[in-house]
Amino acid sequence: MAFRLPTFNLTCNISGPTVPGGLWPPIQPYRVPGQTCQLTYGERVQVVSTGGTTSAGVLVLSMNLLVPKLVDVRGPQDTVSADLVEVPAGSGRWYVVVAVDDIGKGFSNEHRTASIFALAARWVAPYP
Repeated sequence: MAFRLPTFNLTCNISGPTVPGGLWPPIQPYRVPGQTCQLTYGERVQVVSTGGTTSAGVLVLSMNLLVPKLVDVRGPQDTVSADLVEVPAGSGRWYVVVAVDDIGKGFSNEHRTASIFALAARWVAPYP
């Protein structure tokens, strides 16, 4: 089975980095507006976290945001802070980026993944 690039069937807005204590609403203009992407659960390993030493045992479902290689999406490993992303663009479905890394680095199918968590109390029901 050959590895291939994912289909980037959506667009998202990537906001400037968050700051300690949160930043709401996200910074406009967005640092990367209308970025092609894929919001996926699929065949990748998903993590449900019960928190760490600084948070209560609340289950958090993570999703993966797939983007083309070298897209400027920033996680907590950044020297400033992590990004917020709206997926799909214009939907009001905001997520915080909790990790970023490259998939297939150096191969023809290279692309980037960002693990994202939905922001609590920010989506308006019914979810678009």
